[in-house]
Amino acid sequence: MSPDPAGQGSGGPLAWVTWLRIVAIYAVVMIHTVGSTAAGPGSTTTVDGWVARALDFSLMWAVPVFVMLSGALALDPQRFRGTGAYLRKRVWRLVPAIVFWNVVYLAYLIATQPNWGENWRDALGLVLVGGVAPHLYFFWIVLGLSVITPALIPWVAKASRRACVTAAVVAWSVPVLSMWPLLPRGGQLGVDESAWTWWIPYLGAYLMGWALRGVLVPTVLILPAVLAVVCLMALLTWEWNNPAAPEWVTSWLGAHYYSPVVAVLSILIVLLTQTLIRPDGALRALTAPCAMHWATPLGEATMGIFALHFLVLIVGTTQGFLGTPETTWPVLLLRFGVVSLVTTAVVLLMRRVPVVRRVM
Repeated sequence: MSPDPAGQGSGGPLAWVTWLRIVAIYAVVMIHTVGSTAAGPGSTTTVDGWVARALDFSLMWAVPVFVMLSGALALDPQRFRGTGAYLRKRVWRLVPAIVFWNVVYLAYLIATQPNWGENWRDALGLVLVGGVAPHLYFFWIVLGLSVITPALIPWVAKASRRACVTAAVVAWSVPVLSMWPLLPRGGQLGVDESAWTWWIPYLGAYLMGWALRGVLVPTVLILPAVLAVVCLMALLTWEWNNPAAPEWVTSWLGAHYYSPVVAVLSILIVLLTQTLIRPDGALRALTAPCAMHWATPLGEATMGIFALHFLVLIVGTTQGFLGTPETTWPVLLLRFGVVSLVTTAVVLLMRRVPVVRRVM
């Protein structure tokens, strides 16, 4: 989960990248922490269910935002030092992490499920369809986008912002249209998801991250933009699998990663963050050296936190340390705090080891 391929963006005008990266990674942790309760049978009839829904579906922007951050930095022509150098650096960063974390979660499956699998094809199949753990697919997204980046850079270097925005909208429309009920009897075209194709639905977000880099929300529109973010988050919370939601809402504005609601929400969050967290922005205090001293290590550790947190979570819940998967909202918040603290502490400690740092 490292959207800054050059290891920069941790201070000054790009401090917002570090802070948004931190918020997004803990949003991912929250989603996985409360997911079972949010998707449970009582999610629309109990207080615990509604709190879990609010802490889950309202944060669906986290993954697209991570991809946008990656595009904002990786597609910068001034930082590109040639195809060979770029690919060597990205492959050396991502491939060991993909292999390591899939092996870790496969080992956990084998150790905890004695009858799991029959041969190596079972393991490979799970890896390629993201079945080993529900979050490792993101590594494939970043790897796929990294591979095509050298082909995008020459065009990005010459294209206007308007052209980049147009291309991003068109590319982002592919997954959106694929999930709309455009076929007879309301059928969907669907999005093929595998290790080889996961990057395709996120190409639009990747391009949009670069296209909107440096775009600031006018002061008069900041409050309306914030209100729009709140409303869109509330819509996602309310509509998912809710019998009270009209069919046209769930069909055309569904609560999923390829929803137009999530797309607009992600764009607004990126625009607001880079508007507010800058040396002369409303949240300028977050760009100060003392604030960045604490934020930078966390921002650089997001890939490790992303990869490890789910293991901490499932071990804690299966062993009973963190309660049952479906539980009350106070336990959910406590669980989120424990998982976040334990995972962050372990990752920051392990990143001190040079070899381990490559997969953290």
